[in-house]
Amino acid sequence: MNKINYFNLIDFGSSKIRFSVFDSDLKEKFSETKTVTYNNENYDNHFDEIRKTVKKAEKKISFHINDIILILDSPNLFTVEISLKKNLDKKSNFEKIYNALILELYQLMNSHYDNQYLAHIIFDKCIIDNAIFEELPKEKVVNNDIKIDFKIICFPKILIKKIKDNFTKNNLNIINIYCSSYIKSKSYLKKLNRNKISFLEIGWERSSLMFYEKNKFKFIHAVPIGGFHITKDISKIFKLSIDEAEKIKKLFNQSETEFSYKNSPSPESMFAKDIINKNISIDILKKVVLYRVQEIIDLLFKKSNVKIYNYNLSDTELFLIGEGSILFNNNSFYLNDDFNFKSINFYSESDIQICSSGLIYHINNYETPKITKKKLGLFERFFNYFSK
Repeated sequence: MNKINYFNLIDFGSSKIRFSVFDSDLKEKFSETKTVTYNNENYDNHFDEIRKTVKKAEKKISFHINDIILILDSPNLFTVEISLKKNLDKKSNFEKIYNALILELYQLMNSHYDNQYLAHIIFDKCIIDNAIFEELPKEKVVNNDIKIDFKIICFPKILIKKIKDNFTKNNLNIINIYCSSYIKSKSYLKKLNRNKISFLEIGWERSSLMFYEKNKFKFIHAVPIGGFHITKDISKIFKLSIDEAEKIKKLFNQSETEFSYKNSPSPESMFAKDIINKNISIDILKKVVLYRVQEIIDLLFKKSNVKIYNYNLSDTELFLIGEGSILFNNNSFYLNDDFNFKSINFYSESDIQICSSGLIYHINNYETPKITKKKLGLFERFFNYFSK
């Protein structure tokens, strides 16, 4: 009797836990999303919900869940670009050189960025004997020299250790960790099929910007400001509790409201009537939301230093994703658009779609370690793990 194989994926967010189980045919067998609270780097509520959800899933699929594919994000996301060059004494095939450079890359990262957990090694381009290749030329023979450009995405090791330790305490084994904003944007990129595209994800306490050109990943940046900061602004200005402020903010998700810097009287609407019976100015409330959203966008593009990359954003389409971006779904935002995007759109994503993007990335990029009679050394193990 063949053993049933399941893929168990958790999207580990600050305000939500998404858990999905897929069978070997990549069909969804179980899926559930839980709202969680995160206070002072305390994940107790996260793992309370994870324990309950795992038990519920095990009961439904009649299978013990152990291995977990984890996707997450962090405002302390770290990226670095590295170029490695090699001069040859004799001809060699590209794949052999590439594998050696991957090992060298890991050693460099371990030496210079030992506080970072390496989540993604992304091939950018290579130059072989003065010829430029945008894709991996696996069958190419290198005669004289080769230079390969890589883009690296990392998480703080202290964060990863804390999360891994909590999973271990709950008898769950993390088999791989990916950056959720990166793997989601790659998945959506294929469906949208645009030449130049940016994704702006507004999360709970973090927002991220991803940029692609001709389906090639160019950069990702994050800032520690998200939807929760809008909630805190509303709470502070109108002297409301965080829960009350969050409820008011979410009312905008179902409204059709105009957010503008121009002063205009607020029309009577069901939205105004739905607000808690407090002395709240709708116009001031809209300005609070608008200014914070503007700050998030400005900070992301300032940090990404777009001009350095010489990107013309006038032919770039911007897509907004993430929980915090739901504000843009039906509402009209008149922002100070200094970047003159070709268009700004809201991209609706479902919980199962988010988990599926993580699973597809895992299957396409993760190689199960091969069984071998030879005992692998330390660096060989690292090589097998990062040669994706």
